[in-house]
Amino acid sequence: MKSPRALRAALRKIGAVPLSGTAVRLVDEKWSLPEDVISGEGARTKGGRYNAPGSFRAVYLTENAEVGLVEIGFPISAGGQYALENAVRVTVVPVRFRLARALNLCDYEVRIRLGTDADEIKLPLELFEAKGQRTPTQILGHAVFKEGWSAIQYPSRHDSEVCNLVVFPDNLSEGEYLHPQKPKRQTTRLA
Repeated sequence: MKSPRALRAALRKIGAVPLSGTAVRLVDEKWSLPEDVISGEGARTKGGRYNAPGSFRAVYLTENAEVGLVEIGFPISAGGQYALENAVRVTVVPVRFRLARALNLCDYEVRIRLGTDADEIKLPLELFEAKGQRTPTQILGHAVFKEGWSAIQYPSRHDSEVCNLVVFPDNLSEGEYLHPQKPKRQTTRLA
């Protein structure tokens, strides 16, 4: 990954991608109210792949709920089945979105221009958290946020065919939105 200064310069030369559609947000049942689903407060407090703890609000979405369960660390047994006996109740909330300025990290050419690759983007956060360091993706997320982009579309760590999305609510401009839909509660195994 390039240095923070070089990242910001590269971002000014990369074209933004408009995105719209529906993705899903996976939340603990107690945080399934619409205002909680898209607040980004939990990520601001605890951090995430593209924002360090205590930094800025971020809403993490995925196009595939099953991949999302793996990404949030939902318990899976050795046989590959969801281990529901010790799991929190997960609520799957569809979220309609329209974004004007998204950075598409699913695009190989964009990653090259930022001096990164899919392997670096998918590094486990734990490797850096244990040392009290920000991850390369958190450094990138900070630069993207500071440059005023709305979101980052990025490849899933667990399935290269799936793209996830992190939205920065504080950077949404007129005409951009996140609209949570009626939640779907998951109480059984997903197939």
